[in-house]
Amino acid sequence: MEETVLLNKKGMTLIEVMFAIIILLISSLALMQTALLGISMNVQNALRDEAVNVADMEMNFLRSQLFDNIDSAATTTVASRNFRGFTVDYIITPAVQNIMASSQQSKQISVKVEWNYRNKDYNHEITTLLRK
Repeated sequence: MEETVLLNKKGMTLIEVMFAIIILLISSLALMQTALLGISMNVQNALRDEAVNVADMEMNFLRSQLFDNIDSAATTTVASRNFRGFTVDYIITPAVQNIMASSQQSKQISVKVEWNYRNKDYNHEITTLLRK
């Protein structure tokens, strides 16, 4: 009777354990790729948010200038920012265009911010109008 009880007990063989480990390994690799993609997208969003801040700061600087001096204040500059152990250079290119609408003189100010991340170029541009 004891022999019957021992024969009915089944355990996992070494092959079954190896297949289980392989399945866990493949699913872990898929989850790791998903996590890496999430981290990369998070960094891209942080870089874009900083570009928006850089453009906003430059626009506020130009808007604070005297109306007649805005053209001379609009010069290309570079702003460097550190992100998670690496540095990103933002190239700030302002452009000022004089607009004569009826009897009022106006200026269109555009600020373009460009940066590079993982050998890919990105940019952000904002525009506003000022009247004298």
